[in-house]
Amino acid sequence: MKLRYSAAAGYAALALLTAAEITPAQRGKLLYEDDFSGTTLAEGWKVAKGKWQATGGAVLGVELAADKHAAVIRRDLKMKDAVVESRLRMEPGAKMAAISINGAGGHLCRVTLRPDMVIVQKDKMNAKATEPAVVLAKMPMKVSNDKWYKITMEMRGNKLTARIDDGQPFGGEHSSINLEKTNIGLPVAGEGVWFDYLRVWETR
Repeated sequence: MKLRYSAAAGYAALALLTAAEITPAQRGKLLYEDDFSGTTLAEGWKVAKGKWQATGGAVLGVELAADKHAAVIRRDLKMKDAVVESRLRMEPGAKMAAISINGAGGHLCRVTLRPDMVIVQKDKMNAKATEPAVVLAKMPMKVSNDKWYKITMEMRGNKLTARIDDGQPFGGEHSSINLEKTNIGLPVAGEGVWFDYLRVWETR
């Protein structure tokens, strides 16, 4: 693994890719955009778990103990190589927020923000899959509850990378990333995460 430090962003990142291998993707066609501007979730979103509230400018997800599962909303969206961007803010009781990408066979990959860390991960596809989840990269980071963070997730071929705000990208490679994507989700653990928007572009 390579240890790199960005003075501008103020963090060190452990990653499986060198800086030369992580050139930000050029964004092409906008595949999906939701500014969460309504008082209900837009058509296409499905509440799988948890309590979700749209407030006319952002959407709040809260995990429910009775579910014994992270809160999550999902919507179908076909893509292959893509850039996904969102902006979120964690409440004091939040434990985790993520952008999760799924395929026909189940989970594919995700970028997860925790109170002390950002994780780039290849997921275990489903309960019957023999291949485990693999952490491709992780970055220590202190998350403030009064701050919004922009998360950019890029999937190109075998590569999966992430960037927080305008900081240095970090990530890794796995063959499971290079599959057709069919669904996107926003998982939340704990007592509240706000999402300001979600945008998805194909790469070019």
